[in-house]
Amino acid sequence: MRLSVNPNRMELLRLRRRLVLAERGHKLLKDKLEEIMRRFLQLMRRLFEIQEEISVKLEKAMVSFALVRTRSSRQQLEKLIPEGELIVSPQKERVFNVFIPRFEIAKKKISDYDLLNTESELDIGVKKTEEVIEDLMEMSRLWKAVELLSREIEVTRRRVNALEHILIPNIRETIKYISSRLEEMERSYQVQLMRVKEIVRQH
Repeated sequence: MRLSVNPNRMELLRLRRRLVLAERGHKLLKDKLEEIMRRFLQLMRRLFEIQEEISVKLEKAMVSFALVRTRSSRQQLEKLIPEGELIVSPQKERVFNVFIPRFEIAKKKISDYDLLNTESELDIGVKKTEEVIEDLMEMSRLWKAVELLSREIEVTRRRVNALEHILIPNIRETIKYISSRLEEMERSYQVQLMRVKEIVRQH
């Protein structure tokens, strides 16, 4: 669709500059989109990997705790393992123009328990649970990163499409129209000039 502008040389120069900027912007946005997609796929692969790792560790922890539970009552277990402490520090990391929240363990303390009066299965369960906490925080970071990057991909793709299919074709069509009009006006001027010369010669 042609833009609504006056068909003159100043407008033609302005549109040509605008076309150069639009094409440059389109290329930059396409490059950005490709890079975001590449990063998005990396994060998705890592997310699937860490989900598998968490699943395996949780399964081992649950089996260990289930074995301990068959030999001890809940009250006995609560006495054996007092509550620990976990302090999380929120951080931010920047991926392109997107700020992704990230959590780091500022302080982690697993309470000591009586190794002589507990089974080895309990040690395994506690160890696996400790590992899973760190993995879960990494998984939450990856989930949020994937969500935010998917939005950025959608926004960037819309901008690329708007430039590629609407703005750039419209500017090109308008440039073609103005150039055609200016050529037509030039021809008309030349014809008028020739007529004037002919009239002057006859007098």
